[in-house]
Amino acid sequence: MKRKAWLLAGALAWTGFAQAEVLEVTGEFPANHREASFLESVSVDRFGGSDGAALQIAIERALGGSQFELLGGRAGRDTAEGSISGSVNTGVDESSFTRKEKQCVSKDAKGKCLKEEQVEIRCKRRIIDIKADIRIVRNTDGRILYSQPKPFRDEVEWCRGDNPSRTTEDVIEGAIRDIAGSLRGDLVPHVDTYKIRVREGTKGLSKETANRFKELVKLTKRDAQGACRGWEAMQAEAPGYPSLLFNLGLCAEQRGEYEKAVALYQDAIRAGANEGREGAERASRLIAGREDAQERAKRRRG
Repeated sequence: MKRKAWLLAGALAWTGFAQAEVLEVTGEFPANHREASFLESVSVDRFGGSDGAALQIAIERALGGSQFELLGGRAGRDTAEGSISGSVNTGVDESSFTRKEKQCVSKDAKGKCLKEEQVEIRCKRRIIDIKADIRIVRNTDGRILYSQPKPFRDEVEWCRGDNPSRTTEDVIEGAIRDIAGSLRGDLVPHVDTYKIRVREGTKGLSKETANRFKELVKLTKRDAQGACRGWEAMQAEAPGYPSLLFNLGLCAEQRGEYEKAVALYQDAIRAGANEGREGAERASRLIAGREDAQERAKRRRG
């Protein structure tokens, strides 16, 4: 959830200022559930409940192409390092009710409404509840590495002459697919490319320094590395300046120097650049993503 929050904030900052200067960064972020993500092979065991078979297949498809080796059948269950199991139950409730609406009850010869009245119309309400629980067990020691509920609820109303936009079957099929996708999001590290707006404030700088700072901000559109070199050269004349510290942190993040980025973002926070909080959190997650990738490679070699 935090990851979504700061990526969304960066996206909003960019789209909200179409002409704003940004730096584009690509980095690998860790899975939300670290230990489970280190499993090399998994089997998707039988799921209980009314839609268990559908969720089992959806999970197999969702985890395809990930870091996991998917094993099936009895041999897969016996040899996989981890097992995914659980249950899913679906409830559908439809009920009728009436609603009052204004309707024209009298028109003139030209079709213009002369009189409106409150009339009762018959309507229906459909509620679909899906309760899924998924857990992952490491087979070598029986340790539960992942155990999460995955609830889903869809409520829709329609009245006489209308129909719901999606059938019950379509809603359930989409929900099962989304539940499986959320499991992939929990277990699979991901590479993101995102744009973060540079900090442009120059309040408190001398006129000459402020002008050069602004020119470097503009330079990010055509030469991000050149802008970063320019900001680095300004450190002696504007020590502790929040916009400079934040932008240098963003430059370090873009280069993959995540520890340096964290330190610069933290300095920017202390200097008054609140944007540094999101930057420090993001760079810390990038550090974790790099360490996790190294750990997975080490375990494979071992």
